[in-house]
Amino acid sequence: MSLQPVNPAIISRPALAFAAGASLACLLPAAPAHAQAGQLEEVIVTSNYREENLQDVAVAVTALSGDELNEAQIFGPTEIAYKAPGMAYAEFAPGQAIISMRGISSADDGAGMDNSVVMFLDGVYVGSIASINQEMFDVQRIEVLRGPQGTLFGRNAIGGVLNVTTLKPSDELNVRAEVSVGNEGNLRYQGLVSGGITDSLSGKLVYNHREHDGYVDNVVLGIDQQDEDVTSYRGQLRWETESMDWLFSADYMEDEREDMGRVPIVSGTAPTVDLWREQGGSFRKVTAPVGTKAEGGGSERETGGVSLQGDILFESGTFTTITAFRNAETDWGMASIGVGIPVEIIDDIVQDIDTFTQEFRWTSNLGGNFNYVAGIYYLDEETDRTEQFRLLLPGTGDIGNEVSRQVNETTSYAAYFQGDYDFSEALTLTVGLRYTYDDKETRSISVNCGQPGAADYPRYCTGVGGSLAIIAQTFDVTADDSWSDVSPKVTLTYRPLDNMMVYGTVAYGFKSGGFGGAPGTPEQAQVPVDPEDAINYELGLKGDFLDQSLRLNAAAFYIDYQDLQIVRFGPTEANPDFGSFITDNIGEADIYGIETEFTWHPSDNFRLSGNYAYLSTEVNDLIIAGAGGAVDVSGSDLRQAPENKYSLTASYDIHLGGGSLINLRADYAHTDEQINDYLNQDTIIEDFDLFDARLAWVSASQNWTVAAWGKNLTDEEYISHSYVIGPGVIGVWGHPRTYGLSISYEM
Repeated sequence: MSLQPVNPAIISRPALAFAAGASLACLLPAAPAHAQAGQLEEVIVTSNYREENLQDVAVAVTALSGDELNEAQIFGPTEIAYKAPGMAYAEFAPGQAIISMRGISSADDGAGMDNSVVMFLDGVYVGSIASINQEMFDVQRIEVLRGPQGTLFGRNAIGGVLNVTTLKPSDELNVRAEVSVGNEGNLRYQGLVSGGITDSLSGKLVYNHREHDGYVDNVVLGIDQQDEDVTSYRGQLRWETESMDWLFSADYMEDEREDMGRVPIVSGTAPTVDLWREQGGSFRKVTAPVGTKAEGGGSERETGGVSLQGDILFESGTFTTITAFRNAETDWGMASIGVGIPVEIIDDIVQDIDTFTQEFRWTSNLGGNFNYVAGIYYLDEETDRTEQFRLLLPGTGDIGNEVSRQVNETTSYAAYFQGDYDFSEALTLTVGLRYTYDDKETRSISVNCGQPGAADYPRYCTGVGGSLAIIAQTFDVTADDSWSDVSPKVTLTYRPLDNMMVYGTVAYGFKSGGFGGAPGTPEQAQVPVDPEDAINYELGLKGDFLDQSLRLNAAAFYIDYQDLQIVRFGPTEANPDFGSFITDNIGEADIYGIETEFTWHPSDNFRLSGNYAYLSTEVNDLIIAGAGGAVDVSGSDLRQAPENKYSLTASYDIHLGGGSLINLRADYAHTDEQINDYLNQDTIIEDFDLFDARLAWVSASQNWTVAAWGKNLTDEEYISHSYVIGPGVIGVWGHPRTYGLSISYEM
């Protein structure tokens, strides 16, 4: 039976009552469509490795089309999170960010650790956080899968998956171009050329550039910070015959910025907030004497990859092979205090990641009541990461210096199977299983340049040297370990009506073990961190109602989250004078939630969509070592897990004479407060609301579009991310109000 996915949407906050009422209303017969309600289009997704209607896929999925991304000015994960219930995203450097699904996120981004939410780009695994925050251009659709997806997507998809599908080369000539300009130096231009080369060969070339001036004013250096300058390229060749379809893809992105402009928001061991204000700090005004790479800040990032996918068609199914290589190189520095006192602690990270993957898959087409997908998977990934902590005295140089370098190689093998059996047209059982084996070998070199042993590592110690009390010992050690896991899934789907589906699922996910980042002692470097796992129990409903003008999807879930990989920074009883990073398995968590999405077309001209997520998280048995002894923080929320999160979109078309039209669009998004550190509740990010709007004219031929757009129109003052460092809590400002004009042409 063909499965079909749904295009999720947005529900307002009074949503528990609304969702209950809407669900009851949906069970009633559809009323006559006196107002000529517009019918919803079918949305196709590949969440189960075959093309299906979103409304028939028994998974909580949000699907965003390329048109939706363009109209909503969505350029990356930050904006995607506003459209996907249960997803949260924040970054404090272009190559360093936190992404969470249903409260499950990664705390340690070291070379020997992995993410809890992964991306697949045209079927290729992109696990590094340095690569996940890519430019979203030339996209056919983005699927946001929430909850453990271990059976098909494998290792580390314990929180969820971003499944990105780009536009494929077209047979006919297709040319697109767009230019957008705005305040704050906003500039974006992109171009696409696609078309047939021979009867069976087609190609595509895409160029994308986006930049803006700094959104933050550094009153000490007299420069703007938190700027952006990103350029991306993508090329594809497609060879298609009656029995085969081969696609070669290559992409590259370069990203260069100054410092993010961090600001102290809570004082700790030093009166950083008072000093910041005395030095002229205020809303989006920072005083840290750190700007470019030469001054200890800024970032440079290059990511790219090549892949070859082949689909060979047989009468009984399709054999797929995907071979891919990806690389990510990042170099960024961060001001860790956010104020000149007069020194500044610089956290400088240089990282190089090479990833090779190979997948072989069989997707059956048996034509009866049973179909399945099965495959094997291989990954080899090498990460070389150096993190340097420097005490910088402007005009003098480094007066303190400590370095941690990790070289980690991961080898992973997996085999998976997922089958669907239709007991009837209304009832389907899905059973899946995946076996994964991971092996990690690591080498850790940590150097405290204020200790005698540092003389053996002259390449790492620059300036005067001296200890910062972060790295406790100087050492060079190796370690290795391996883990295996079986990830099952069982789903029962029932279709009481042709336009409605309910499902229940139990799915298991796991995140691989590893070795913690920036270890301060050899024991920390050599003792592995165990895997964490989660079991997701979920009930869902998907349906199209009111003559297919209203689409409503909802899911209620409970996740049993075990062996959390917790990272903390600070002294312990064993090392009271040093603030080493420590990653360990501590505690468990209970996660409850409700997610709803709707799309409603009351008429052909008027469209409403929205989503709402309620999330309740609580950690248990979470006892964290501190300088004064163990601290029990049980009962805390999970990090980056807002209790309420919702958004609403309204779009209206006004048809003009001659066939052209004007489109009016408004977007609203709300995110509740959230914490970023278990031991320090002062890392709470306050709730914030964002309003966006767009006014567009579309020509009668639909070749030309001219649009005026605005984002954060109320100029909301908010912190997008915060974290703890010794002197206090530091934060990153959210983007200010921006507006501009864009013009695009498509042939």
